[in-house]
Amino acid sequence: MTQEDRQYNLLVYGIEKRGLKEPSQEISNRNFKLNFAPFTTDKRFNDFDGVILFQGIFETYKYESSYYDGEYLVHSYDRNELDKRKKELQLLLELGGFVCFILHKPFVDSYYRSGYHTKDLSGTDLCKYALNISSFHRKDFSTRTTHISSVRDEFTRFLKLYGAASCYFENYNRDIELREIAKVNYSTVGMSLFDREFFIPSLLPENTEERIYEYFSLLTEALVSSFNKLHIEIPTWVAQFCFDKERTISEKKQQLLAEIENINAALANYSQYKKILIGSGDILVEHVATVLRDGFSFNINSDDELKEDLKILNENNEPIIFVEVKGTNRGVKREYINQTDSHRDRAGLDASFPSLLLINTHIKNSVRLEDKDQAISEDQIKHAVKIGVLILRTIDLLFLLKQKDNGTISQQKIIEIFSKNVGWLKVNSDHWEIIQ
Repeated sequence: MTQEDRQYNLLVYGIEKRGLKEPSQEISNRNFKLNFAPFTTDKRFNDFDGVILFQGIFETYKYESSYYDGEYLVHSYDRNELDKRKKELQLLLELGGFVCFILHKPFVDSYYRSGYHTKDLSGTDLCKYALNISSFHRKDFSTRTTHISSVRDEFTRFLKLYGAASCYFENYNRDIELREIAKVNYSTVGMSLFDREFFIPSLLPENTEERIYEYFSLLTEALVSSFNKLHIEIPTWVAQFCFDKERTISEKKQQLLAEIENINAALANYSQYKKILIGSGDILVEHVATVLRDGFSFNINSDDELKEDLKILNENNEPIIFVEVKGTNRGVKREYINQTDSHRDRAGLDASFPSLLLINTHIKNSVRLEDKDQAISEDQIKHAVKIGVLILRTIDLLFLLKQKDNGTISQQKIIEIFSKNVGWLKVNSDHWEIIQ
């Protein structure tokens, strides 16, 4: 029997974890038969020819918020089940089977919470485990995109209907056998690794009998067809024969890809900076820290106890500027200015120590950029002057970063402004002023 004539006996594992119901009608044809089983099934991966499952089904997480902590992540995972399935997956692959991970959401690989250590979540799901390879990176897009190009014809029908990517991959490991399946522009979003591990970017199907049948039929037809072809394609050793022009073109391609990677990284940094316009609580503190550290190149440190406090340090790691970070759905309030003063005192700093109230205003009621650029009331400015606080809205901080990025203001000048002024530091694209 040839590879093409074989009927694959496949396990579809744990779809109820994604709110989907097992279809009542059997999904099979001459090339495959699907067996649906719940997350808690006793069936073993290595008893099948292949396994299909969604990313993230071994972990649960959600963002919660509280009055004191702001927004924070609550995460857990089923370690026992994960460890068991790791061993079964390894046996499956050693026996010549394959696995397909359906990628339908961003990866959460770590989480920083002010006042706590950064939590490593990079091994809390079977999909993450399969992707944890040296010099191989996964990165999230800022938003999910459906503009996907199919690289392998077998997946074209499926991706036209269901293709959507929340993440992309970068490979710097020459020992990895990677074949692209789908791309977004120049970024790899779908692929096979070692011709046995498939990663397919997808929307979740509608939870109806008809759509679930269509979804898994199209996906499995593509998987089986691709798997058969991959194992009769030209072996990798053939690539050892290389034409001179081929080598030149390949080197040029690598140069261009490296340049594109640098461009994408720079654009991703700018997108990251802008998050200070939309967050609050611990998330806002994290984003502000990123802007101060990566955007302004400040040496910063956060207090382990005062969760909304940051400090800008000098070259001797001594604090030179105290920063209170706040987020509000309204404008600047007197209580926020008073908290800056009280937290400064609680940090053991005297009333003359340079202190910033960095505040993200009008969070929920902003639908345009102009909504963030609302003036601070005169009474609040006077109160800030009285107790020695300099107010910056997050929009002011971004405008200041824009000026630094353009070379119109230096890091030293910004430190001087922060250190010697109180009131409101009002900034636009090309100008700054202190209002008192």
